[in-house]
Amino acid sequence: MSHAMTWYQLSDAGMSALTPSVPSCSSTSSLVPNDSIAPNLRAAAYGDGFFSTMGVHKAQLLWQSYHQARIMSHCQALQLTLSIQVEQQLWREIRQFASTIGDGLIKVILSRTAQSLRGYAYSTQATDNEALIWIGVMKTAPLAQQTAQFLSGDSDDGPSLGQQVLQQPPIIVQCLQSQLASLPQPLAGLKTLNRLDGVMIAGELQRHKQHNSELAEGLVADMSGNWVEGVMSNFFYRLKLGLATEGNDAISEVWYTPPIEQSGVRGVMRQVILDQLAKLGTPAQLRYLRNEDLKQLEALFFCNAVRGVIPVQQLWFQDERLQLSLASFQ
Repeated sequence: MSHAMTWYQLSDAGMSALTPSVPSCSSTSSLVPNDSIAPNLRAAAYGDGFFSTMGVHKAQLLWQSYHQARIMSHCQALQLTLSIQVEQQLWREIRQFASTIGDGLIKVILSRTAQSLRGYAYSTQATDNEALIWIGVMKTAPLAQQTAQFLSGDSDDGPSLGQQVLQQPPIIVQCLQSQLASLPQPLAGLKTLNRLDGVMIAGELQRHKQHNSELAEGLVADMSGNWVEGVMSNFFYRLKLGLATEGNDAISEVWYTPPIEQSGVRGVMRQVILDQLAKLGTPAQLRYLRNEDLKQLEALFFCNAVRGVIPVQQLWFQDERLQLSLASFQ
């Protein structure tokens, strides 16, 4: 299956297809001038912008309000201007795409418009920093066959965020050597375009996959050695409490997730799960995962906005193969 997206640009004139053979959903489509797809774009030159990737399941856009919050907070952090009218038009178009493809992905990229100043500099005027917006659309097979029951409460009447979290089959994970870069505020935690550390990390995982095709994800540490996130996701984990009187390990009922302070991305699904666990009365705790914790892991799952929850059945650390419990996900 091809992983190519069909790309569109949103402007005052409406939606413009960047792939000529594919029509836009908007009736006001027009061709994009060549100079708007040139190397002088700040997105290409400096990574001056951010993105958010959304899942579409059964023609429903997943977690729209969370993606909206991300886009507005990122615009504020990067001093990009997104008017109310443009934002409303953006979500109309995205919902239309979702209903059209049925199942798949929608990726939104926002970047600063070209500036009259040289180099990295940009104008202090809000009107000079209106966001350029691109939308990528890809139809796929259904994103999941089941939902994460441990996040839905004991009954249909239990606390909920209005949607169910998708769940994937269990995977095998490799601890990677590549590390995440440290960033200052306000960049820390943002889904910015300039992600060369992520590119190198994904390259390492791909090299491991060439020798071990069963690998599906990688555990990634920051520059202090804390395990912070996955290659393409955040993660939550549970620890064993110690030996119980019967000789079995007692299990903590608390889910932990690493704090995102200087490294990593504050993912949409991470926030969804934090909110849902709080609503269920079992709030997660922020706690770094260290090397010495790995043998005490009871359960671990990755998560992202497209795939939902991805349980881990085995974690590879150096020469060890750590078997993890899947009881929480059944």
